[in-house]
Amino acid sequence: MDRVDLAIERRAIEVRYSQDLLDTSGNPAHAATWIRRRLIVLDAELQGNPDEHKRILTHELYHFVWARLGNPRRQSWEELMRAEALARARGDAGWSAEWRKRELTAADRQCRTRKWREYCCEAFCDTAAWLETGTRTEVTLAQCHLKFRRRWFAEQFTDSLPI
Repeated sequence: MDRVDLAIERRAIEVRYSQDLLDTSGNPAHAATWIRRRLIVLDAELQGNPDEHKRILTHELYHFVWARLGNPRRQSWEELMRAEALARARGDAGWSAEWRKRELTAADRQCRTRKWREYCCEAFCDTAAWLETGTRTEVTLAQCHLKFRRRWFAEQFTDSLPI
């Protein structure tokens, strides 16, 4: 594995590359993140695609932001996601969130199940990657909903990101 270290707010996050990366279900994956170990593993093939590399690495970095976001901000994001659900918004800011969204039920949203919380995290990270990189490769959410997400990020992060 090749290795790269990113220093963010003086706390290093190790980035490694691996061939044939799989998720916890055994399906092919572009990346995996371990928050406590401060480790991101990216599929080695991404090194040959700068735009996808940047988008996916940004998504993974925002998992660290999500972990340190604090309950008030996470709950505020969840409210935005609930509002989208009530508006029957289809699509999302990336495939990672979109496939999870498709599997949600009203009970998941109402009871804040693990599936719901994981969806909210992935929607947050996909949205951040879209905002930071401008890459629309997997963005299928309508512009009106993207506008509200952009506003939420602008209001929540006026200075540095908690990583």
